[in-house]
Amino acid sequence: MPESIQEALLEQTTSRLFRKLSGRVLVVDDELPNRLYLRKLLEARGCEVFDASDGATALIDAVKSQPDLILVDVIMPGMDGFELCGKLRDEPRTCHIPVIMVTAKSKIEDIETGFELGAMDYIRKPFNPRELVLRVGNALALKKSNDALSIWNKRISRDLELAGAIQRSLFSDVPHFSRRFEVRTAYRTCMDVGGDAFDIISLPDGKHCVYVADVSGHGVAPAMISSLLKATASEMIHRYAEQGPAAICNALNKVIRRSIDDPSYFATMFMALHDPDTLQWRCMNCGHPNPVFVRNGERVDPAMFGKGGGAPIGFPFGVEAPYSAADEVVFNDEGGTFLLLYTDGLTEARHAKTKEECGSRVDEVYMQVVRNPAEANKAVAVLDVLEAEGFRLDGDDCTAISIHMLDPLKVVIEQQVPRNIYLVSDIAKQAEVAVISMGISHKTAALVQLLVMELGANLVDHGGLDEEDSFWLQIRVDGRVCQLVLVDHGAEWDLDRALGREFDELHMGERGRGLAITNSIADRIERYRINSENLTYCTIIDQEEELA
Repeated sequence: MPESIQEALLEQTTSRLFRKLSGRVLVVDDELPNRLYLRKLLEARGCEVFDASDGATALIDAVKSQPDLILVDVIMPGMDGFELCGKLRDEPRTCHIPVIMVTAKSKIEDIETGFELGAMDYIRKPFNPRELVLRVGNALALKKSNDALSIWNKRISRDLELAGAIQRSLFSDVPHFSRRFEVRTAYRTCMDVGGDAFDIISLPDGKHCVYVADVSGHGVAPAMISSLLKATASEMIHRYAEQGPAAICNALNKVIRRSIDDPSYFATMFMALHDPDTLQWRCMNCGHPNPVFVRNGERVDPAMFGKGGGAPIGFPFGVEAPYSAADEVVFNDEGGTFLLLYTDGLTEARHAKTKEECGSRVDEVYMQVVRNPAEANKAVAVLDVLEAEGFRLDGDDCTAISIHMLDPLKVVIEQQVPRNIYLVSDIAKQAEVAVISMGISHKTAALVQLLVMELGANLVDHGGLDEEDSFWLQIRVDGRVCQLVLVDHGAEWDLDRALGREFDELHMGERGRGLAITNSIADRIERYRINSENLTYCTIIDQEEELA
């Protein structure tokens, strides 16, 4: 047939095909006439077409050119269409490209093979041009939709990552220290953003407020509500702390109810307010799991925390001020006791094999953890032990807050130390004598003295303190474990530079050597910048008795 007649017939055929196409198509066929026909047919409808005569070339072109669709002839010499389809599927750079098999085979087994190898559709030879254009159009539309969805998902993922980073900066897990207690936090979200909220707030009169909350549901909305809850709680705690947790929770409840017009969103909360004058904790439970309370090594009956309250924060039914002072639970701040606040992501975590809920295992693990004085972050330790036992903690947000009420008999030194190298030397000698009196070996006591001296000297010489400034030092001894807490209001140190490998001799002489010594002395050392304060926490374990 003359070429002019072929072109006329092709034009007549394509003119009947009403569908306009858009996309880049790779045609793979070992026969040139087939490639030319498909090129003309598809280009006439708006596609950009390029072709390959064999599977190996097609694979290279697909990786390089990233077409929107690949039409593959099944029967080709060398690498046939089935093999090519499998290689395209297994190649990460081409596995997302849709493939239509063009085949003269009609057995269902051959068609199944194509689908199993990753093809999305097939066209039987000889094909109808209208059918081919329709199938190609559907494949290109689906690819365009999937690409748009992928871009959207990537954008949402980036936004969620950023939102999660911002939220994590709001919910800091940096430890909190006071003269009466130590608070450690573990915080893990099941998504980039989480619905748990918590805070430890220091009040001007020496009071402290600790709370944990769990917003109903998962996703962006609970995460936004948890951030709102934190901001609102901070304001209400400062405003109503003198009146107690019931007043705080009532005020918080009103704001959340009026801010959220959706009855499916509310938050359970447990709040504890510490008074250093009365040495008491006043607590309010707003529909939250009861905490684990350990006193003298034994767990206190959790029913004591179920006295009243009950309604979650922001619950849309009932009165706006559902809490009263009669609902509060009051207990004494007794040294050597522990309190674990947590969200139900822990108790509802299921075992990877048995599928059983964690439940009371949280209580048992916390009892186990608090018996080890060398375990600095007991909240993190609880989560680590549960995960090591096979419980999946990624199904829900998990927050744990461990409050350790210090035993005054185990605090051997606690005082403000003036910025004076001679007074630092004196307190370092006192520290050595004090820890020996608690049964610590002379060798370890000498290390304690050296540690206090090095930390203090660094502050005096390079801490950025004024002449009249001082730093706070606390030393505790629990069995064979010595713990040092040092807080100062000096300048923030560039610890990465000070401890790095590439620093000059002057910097090494000023700080690097001192920091290297303290790191080598302590079994564990933590450094934090909290607001305008530097906090250093060191642990030294006395091994002398074991070696003997």
